[in-house]
Amino acid sequence: MSDKNAHPHKKKNVRDVIIESIECEPGIEGCTGDPDTCPNEPNRCDKKLSMFGYYDDTIKDSVEHVLSESLNELTKTFTASTRRWEMIVFPAMFAFIVLAIYGFFLINSLTKDVGAIATEMNSINGTMQAVVINMERQTLTIQEMNGYVRSMSVSAGQMSHEIAVINNSVSRPMQFMNSYTPW
Repeated sequence: MSDKNAHPHKKKNVRDVIIESIECEPGIEGCTGDPDTCPNEPNRCDKKLSMFGYYDDTIKDSVEHVLSESLNELTKTFTASTRRWEMIVFPAMFAFIVLAIYGFFLINSLTKDVGAIATEMNSINGTMQAVVINMERQTLTIQEMNGYVRSMSVSAGQMSHEIAVINNSVSRPMQFMNSYTPW
């Protein structure tokens, strides 16, 4: 007993506790699980945490300490990881929201522009129909003009013929009269 008091119980990690519990389970030669009747070293044969649930306060504190430290490290690591992800995710979410709003604005503008183009196309369609009607009128006018030019050409031909006839009719008597004039 004095040996136990001389060495304060040191904190044990989970691995040591598991190894000791395997080494000193009740049923293994020389180990009963009771520190008072254990013929082995007192450090090896204290009541150990085992699959049968034996433990003393030292081992309990040691396991709780190891688990507490492990959870603290896990919490610190998770917190640091969370902060790193926050530095990436929050700006990315903000950028996504800004891009989504801008995309909505672009789609909305495009929809308005396409609507305006459709309205203008209807106006252009009406104008083109008026142009077609005017072109048909011009075609008819040109055809009428062609008819008039043809009839003018025929009339000019007839006039030319009649002038030639008049020329023949007048030139003979004029030749006769010319022969009597002194000048």
